[in-house]
Amino acid sequence: MTKTAQTLSEWFGSFGLPVYLDGDVPDGAETPYIVIPLKDPDWRSKTSFLVKVWYRTTTNLPAAEKADEIRAAVHEGVRLPFDGGTLVLYSDDDTAVQIMTQDNDYRCALVPLLLNAYHMPGV
Repeated sequence: MTKTAQTLSEWFGSFGLPVYLDGDVPDGAETPYIVIPLKDPDWRSKTSFLVKVWYRTTTNLPAAEKADEIRAAVHEGVRLPFDGGTLVLYSDDDTAVQIMTQDNDYRCALVPLLLNAYHMPGV
């Protein structure tokens, strides 16, 4: 599970924003940043993987643009190899990207993806 988290954090970090695991965003963290879930599915099935892109702004545009950038990079599937296995992210075409507003000063793009993890348990 740790290699899965590390691999996903590194890949999402390539979008130029800090990446945090769900529940691990430090108090006082400055936006923008990306939040990813800590998931490691069984190799036989995909699992939903909801990415959150946070911006402090009063417009939806920055979060929507970053969501579009992520979806374009995933396209029809992106393979993320690591020592001991491979992860594959897919777009969840059945679910649209949504923008959520918090306190009228923050915007969060919810980017629905799917994740497969191909590795031995405990890797």
